[in-house]
Amino acid sequence: MLAGSGIYSGLVGAVKLEPELCQAVREAFHRQDHQFLPQRSVLYIRIGGGRELVALLECRRQLTDTDRALIQIFGSRISAAFDNVMLYEQIQEANTHLEERVKQRTRELQQANTRLSAQWTRLQRANAFKSEVLGTVAHDLKNPLGVILGRAEMLTEMVGDSASPIDNIKAQIAHIRTAAQRVREFIESLIADAMADALDITIRPEPVDLVVLLRDLVEVNQPLAARKSQTITFAAPPAIEWPCDSDRIREAIDNMLSNAIKYSPIGGRIDVAAERSDQSAVIRITDQGPGLSADDIARLFGRFQRLSAKPTGGETSTGLGLSIVKRIVDLHGGTVVAEVTGPSGTTFKIAIPSA
Repeated sequence: MLAGSGIYSGLVGAVKLEPELCQAVREAFHRQDHQFLPQRSVLYIRIGGGRELVALLECRRQLTDTDRALIQIFGSRISAAFDNVMLYEQIQEANTHLEERVKQRTRELQQANTRLSAQWTRLQRANAFKSEVLGTVAHDLKNPLGVILGRAEMLTEMVGDSASPIDNIKAQIAHIRTAAQRVREFIESLIADAMADALDITIRPEPVDLVVLLRDLVEVNQPLAARKSQTITFAAPPAIEWPCDSDRIREAIDNMLSNAIKYSPIGGRIDVAAERSDQSAVIRITDQGPGLSADDIARLFGRFQRLSAKPTGGETSTGLGLSIVKRIVDLHGGTVVAEVTGPSGTTFKIAIPSA
């Protein structure tokens, strides 16, 4: 073989050819046919996929018509042989790749099975813990509720009997109150356990436009304020690009803003403002609520703390909101403080450092 195209193109020049033979090869590719000369024949062979081969056949005698016919048959047979060789190589390569893919998929399935097994173990433990908790709840609530029901029956009978002394009635009420307090304390401890993960927070700082974030939160909370005929104002520069965790800061500000709506009077006003300095970005939320007592400020950011002020629209509170705010701000290296702005009203200030 002297030269080839396609997959055989790398064989061109494998043997140093004389200028005359190089010219014969070029002509064979151009002619796309055999050339029979007195002492040399140039064979043109087309293989599958449009690939071509040129081979040189030297013979000291003139080729007969039979020789030429046999050469043509040989050319067609060798074309099929080359196609088969290439097909075999492709199949071998495909099999190798397939084996690697199968091994890779097998490893991935084994890893997935390991993860599923670990998750199943955790679910079994969680289910066992749930059953234990439910059993404990059923047992520990049964006794105080029995006391409440029994004492209530006795109190009903005493109220119907006008001869019963008032001290006995007061004693039954005290028993009911004590049992009810036990139930409440137990339920609160269960809530504390169930929500213990509320402060398991991590942050991923990235550049955030705090003005856009605050404006969005103001718009989201406008319907809640409108129900109580409250207005929310917002003041800030055009933009404050600052490194922080957008989701966590959004959660903190939303907690503070919802608290301001919760404790501000009907028809009151809530002011939201933001500014920046070289060292920190500052966010202020001012409400017109009843303010904070000294006792409130001392335990303001603790978990499950109830403030002296009551929500003005009958809302409820878990006592976790401000503790979550404090945790998020601390993780950003910042500070959150509450400032009493007068006889009524409170300003919460969050400062987030640049680093």
